Amino acid sequence: MDLKDSALRFYVKGYIIPRALIFDKPGFVDFRISGKTEIFARQLILPESFFVKLEQNLIEKFGESAERMMYSLGKRFGYSFAQQGRFENTKDHPGDKVKNWIVVASKFVEGTYASNISQTIDVKKKIVDYTLKNFVVCRKLGYDFFFATGGAAGLIAWILQDPKIEGRLYDSKFNEEEHVCKVKCAPMEILKESFEDRLYVETNLGGLEQDPATYRDFNREVDIQWKKSFQTFLDAKIFNYAGGIISYKNERFFLMEVSGVYLLEKGMETEDMKKIMFDSAFSVGKEIFSDIGKNDVLSIMELLSALGWGEVSIYPSSKTKVIMTHFPWTKYYKDVEYILIRGLLSGIISRIYGKDIIYGKPGLDISTGHLSLIFEPN
Repeated sequence: MDLKDSALRFYVKGYIIPRALIFDKPGFVDFRISGKTEIFARQLILPESFFVKLEQNLIEKFGESAERMMYSLGKRFGYSFAQQGRFENTKDHPGDKVKNWIVVASKFVEGTYASNISQTIDVKKKIVDYTLKNFVVCRKLGYDFFFATGGAAGLIAWILQDPKIEGRLYDSKFNEEEHVCKVKCAPMEILKESFEDRLYVETNLGGLEQDPATYRDFNREVDIQWKKSFQTFLDAKIFNYAGGIISYKNERFFLMEVSGVYLLEKGMETEDMKKIMFDSAFSVGKEIFSDIGKNDVLSIMELLSALGWGEVSIYPSSKTKVIMTHFPWTKYYKDVEYILIRGLLSGIISRIYGKDIIYGKPGLDISTGHLSLIFEPN
């Protein structure tokens, strides 16, 4: 690592990230990265295993069509994330001036996704070549079409203001201590010079922007009944954060802007794909979340709230009804069945009560100025 990169990592991790990330508000995890706006992005702290199971099971069953779908959804998420965060781009910084922002954005992502992200940049040719160390999902599978490939392409497409920039992951290598892979983002004609397969295209990047005022109003921070924030769990060393990695025992967690969860579900093309998404979440809820929450309803409510899901209330005396208020809102809130959280809740509650309890599509309520979900078992 050269001196310039070392200094930049120190600046980003020591100054930008602590000032941008809000971990100490029960029910909420938020970030602000661009000084150009007061709009924050609502975040969730999510387990790596869900995304590993989801991508692996989709690709095992559907092959190339699942790869293409996950890449497409990842690129739309990456573009949406950069757009929502008002990341700087070539309109603000023409020519090589945008290079510094590409590196800053990379180091911000590195904050919970990887132990290190480095890159070489050719702004004129619109090429960004990343080296990713211990990047989530990819480190387990050796590939990752949603975050590392599609997500990177979407991020660079926004920063370089060219929706035709695509991504290709290559040179995925493991050794005893780390996994390293590379991702090249560039126009397709350049990618075709080096790669013959797994080249996917997604240029439909319109209509992703959230209305800032509505997004802010529905996601505004409020005081909830639970007092434990994610910072509480870090201080108690229940979760560990070191070298860009959030972990609980052997499980990795990382930040994801909430639009990604909605876009991911909206993009599941068939009922079979939706079932794989639910089953992946159910498995993780049963295996991991119940362990963190010590198989206790109160602990689970505090944990889910601390991870950014809003105020979570479980009512065992009322057939284990679950009400989640101040749930992370996006403009897609009517377009989904809330498969991820429904699967997690079903797995968690099934583990606690020793029998399968499956939650159906929740009822929605926005009458109080925030999004509430009401879950009942089937």
